[in-house]
Amino acid sequence: MAWTKAKTVAIAGVALILITGTSIVVIKEVHSTKAIHLPNGVLPQTPAELDAWYVEPPTGQNAATFNLRGIKAMQIGGADQIANLPILGKLPPPPPGAFLPPSVKSALAAFVKRNRAALQFFAQGAQHQQSRYPIDLSKGFDTLLPHLPKIKSGMQLAEMAAILDAENNDEKQAAADVLTTLALARSLKAEPVLISQLVRAAGVSLAVDALNQVMNRTTLPPESLSELSKAFQNMEDYDARGDGFNRAMIGEKVNHLALLKNRGQLVQLLSTPGVMGMPDEQRRRMVEYLKQTGDLKEEQDYLETSSQQLLSAQQEAFPDRLKIASLIRQRATEATNRGLLLNAMIFNSFAGSVSREASGLANLRLALTAVALEQFRAAHDNRYPAALSELTPNYLDATLMDPFDGQSLRYRKQGAGYVLYSIGPDLKDDGGERKNGKGGDIVFTVVTPPS
Repeated sequence: MAWTKAKTVAIAGVALILITGTSIVVIKEVHSTKAIHLPNGVLPQTPAELDAWYVEPPTGQNAATFNLRGIKAMQIGGADQIANLPILGKLPPPPPGAFLPPSVKSALAAFVKRNRAALQFFAQGAQHQQSRYPIDLSKGFDTLLPHLPKIKSGMQLAEMAAILDAENNDEKQAAADVLTTLALARSLKAEPVLISQLVRAAGVSLAVDALNQVMNRTTLPPESLSELSKAFQNMEDYDARGDGFNRAMIGEKVNHLALLKNRGQLVQLLSTPGVMGMPDEQRRRMVEYLKQTGDLKEEQDYLETSSQQLLSAQQEAFPDRLKIASLIRQRATEATNRGLLLNAMIFNSFAGSVSREASGLANLRLALTAVALEQFRAAHDNRYPAALSELTPNYLDATLMDPFDGQSLRYRKQGAGYVLYSIGPDLKDDGGERKNGKGGDIVFTVVTPPS
């Protein structure tokens, strides 16, 4: 579901786009192209300042440059050409511990071979920590984000390569493929757009899935485990602070305030049937509301105040940060009761973002713990620990907490392997049953570890 939304919205902007049938229409407006520089610590107040806030890395150090070359080199083909493939095609990923059928492995090998040039560009991009894609955020909700669905495809390609290389016992390359998957997600971390951060969180999940597939197929060497631990730790630090989603919330506030100051654009936007999947009656009611309301100053003030409350709550560590979901619902309800229909729509569009942020952090902590478990096994005669506490302090500084309840990640040995999991967004411990729809846990499992 998350990917569908990302693919649809990213084509035309962050939110509030016009969808009529299969066409997407964007309202145009004129913006200044004057160069802007924001001093350190100063937050953007306009779309033009938001664009300046998304800083261009030094020449030669922009991961996006290499990633875009990789995107151009990708040869995906039509739906019929990839139907017999996992992940990008119609086949689901193989279960952990299950090897690929020969026909699937053959098709996967041909596909990965066809895309090795793209993977090489993505691997070059992975060597750089900073990134900025060539988008113009000064256009506000008219900003185009065509790179998002393509980055998604690149991450899926890298995961497929990881599975294939692991099956071929090319353990170093398999680990490099996992790092490439994570790096593609990392390339979006500074993008101050909510949908970009949601795609990044979903990309983290793909990288962790790739690691899970690899660890069930081959034994990673110590240097690869060390590199994986460092990469996942850097992303975990970033997400534990909430930096990516903080930037996204600031970007959303800036763009929505700019939109509330342009009544003509709003009326034109809401006059088109099908906008945001909104029922016609609700849409017509909002158009009438705009025509009858004054300068929308009350809407603007409410959004400004509410955004500050959300940003303040965003500073809390998980699981306390989960309270933002209740605050969002509260602000949407109050806006509805006060007749502030635009704010009600805005805050309803934020629903679910905090649980997606927590899921991304949970996945990162699962990956870090899984790497530590492999490092422990290598040093203890092919044996996993009885409890996660045995990983500290040699392999982890401390036992990692589940962002959904603040308790330790759940772990148990199972056969020759183990089950490691977070309770997930439903806040219920399902004993390590995989996430399905809105229920179940976020799980990392090794069934039969390679010796």
